[in-house]
Amino acid sequence: MKKPLIALIAMLCVAMHASSQYEIMLPIPGAKMYFSDKPFTNSHEGAKTSFKSDDFIYGRIELPNNQTLLDAFKMSSIKTQYYYLRFWVQVNKDGKKTGNRNSFEYLLIKNEEDVKKSYLNFDILPNPTAATSALCGLDDFTSAIATGPLYSLINPASFPENGEYSIQTRLFLNTVDGWGKSVSEENWPEVIDEFKFQFDTKDIAALKKNSEAGIDMVQKNTFRLSKIPDYFSKSTTLPDPALSTANIGAVLKRDLASGNMKVIKFAVGEYTGPLWRIQKNELGLILRRHVTPIVNIVYQFQDDCYVGDANLWQEYIGGGKYGGLVVGERTCNSCGQKIDCTKVK
Repeated sequence: MKKPLIALIAMLCVAMHASSQYEIMLPIPGAKMYFSDKPFTNSHEGAKTSFKSDDFIYGRIELPNNQTLLDAFKMSSIKTQYYYLRFWVQVNKDGKKTGNRNSFEYLLIKNEEDVKKSYLNFDILPNPTAATSALCGLDDFTSAIATGPLYSLINPASFPENGEYSIQTRLFLNTVDGWGKSVSEENWPEVIDEFKFQFDTKDIAALKKNSEAGIDMVQKNTFRLSKIPDYFSKSTTLPDPALSTANIGAVLKRDLASGNMKVIKFAVGEYTGPLWRIQKNELGLILRRHVTPIVNIVYQFQDDCYVGDANLWQEYIGGGKYGGLVVGERTCNSCGQKIDCTKVK
């Protein structure tokens, strides 16, 4: 009887650990979280603790003694291009969880000056026309972007019936010690609070519509450029006549037009090493030769303008000869960084 009993106890311990994982973190002393039905600006004026499902909802955290986000959350350990905080929203009813928390959990803090502030404003269930918070499932923000984490939880599992729910909201960061080793979850800095949420199924259609519109808004604007990057001010002149400025421009215009992309501006990037790179297959046979420097492009697709890039190459036709210059690879139609067409000169 002892072995089955020991096994049962072990299973219960594992289950308890799994259910409590990441639930106990380290609150930042003196930090406060506030909620409102209007976007916060420079203070927590207008803060509320109770909302209805037809309200818009925004959050704000404030740190004491002018402590910065960078220091309070130990953000210097972040190694990706952008700063971020992890952002969890969990729906509860009668003290029990309903459904799962949001899966897009990395909250982008794009501007470096923002991590030096002692506060952070963020969206929870925003008006889609003014949504600004960008959430991603990856910490390098290279996959799809979403917004308003509570929108993603509008489903039957999280809200099985009308009534009052409690929405737990948590901003935190998993941190490392001086050796770069991850510390235990109990030492992850966090700010956590909750608000009441009166849910009514009559609002589902509007919530779903707002979710789609909000996602579209942040996807369009999160990485929108305010000006053309500086590298467009100087294009590298290449020593091969086949790669003259006029020839490259003609090739870009011809090949990108097939994808309904209109080239507005381009600049050849800097490079080191040989001008051409030979590509071979697994048998050692030549396939093509690539132009080493990339070509940066500004292009228009439908009604929007983008900044992207293209790679040029020539296919091998045998006998030591290559075919004409073509665009081999390029930024997909709507995958570049958006920029207002009026700012393209």
